[in-house]
Amino acid sequence: MRDGRRARGGCRLSAFGLLLAVALLSACGDRGPSAAEKAAAAREAELAAGARAREESRARIEAARLAALWKYQQATVGGGAQVTAAILSTDNVDTDGQGPRPVQLVFRDHASWGRSSYLVLQGGDFDCRPRCTVSVAVDDQAPAPMAARRPNTDEAIAMFINDAEALWRLTADAARISIEFPVKAGGTRTARFDVAGLDASKMPGWPAPSN
Repeated sequence: MRDGRRARGGCRLSAFGLLLAVALLSACGDRGPSAAEKAAAAREAELAAGARAREESRARIEAARLAALWKYQQATVGGGAQVTAAILSTDNVDTDGQGPRPVQLVFRDHASWGRSSYLVLQGGDFDCRPRCTVSVAVDDQAPAPMAARRPNTDEAIAMFINDAEALWRLTADAARISIEFPVKAGGTRTARFDVAGLDASKMPGWPAPSN
């Protein structure tokens, strides 16, 4: 009898020991990450935050660069108030065989003359008198034709793109546009403009960007 009780008592002790071991193991599993693991996680979070900060800084610098490409002016010209937004081509263009020079794109709003858009050359001339067609491409889209004209004047080497508001809408919604135009030196040339920094509020009443 005593041996049987001892045997049963031994079983109870063994079961108790098993439960105690399981409890101890569970307690060990609930302790959470170690100090080394916490340090590694903190380091990863710090690196990620640093990368985000650098990316945001680069984005701000690029946005400021693009905005600075545009020049805005308000003046009285020809007896009327005039507002302009102008930008130079990203790369210089050789329009007359004398070397590459900037091409300027201008949007103008004049109290008497209305709204207009035009290109200005620093050398050579457009082969567009009295009229021609230019090709305008927005970002990676296929180019589209637009009607243009060269005024019968030698005061400035300028060529108007007839639908100023259509060109403005394309420009306001684009990161880059390119305009291919004919020149008297022969053939066509292409001027590219990084237009993403346009501040449409500088030209009141013109269509706002859709994006």
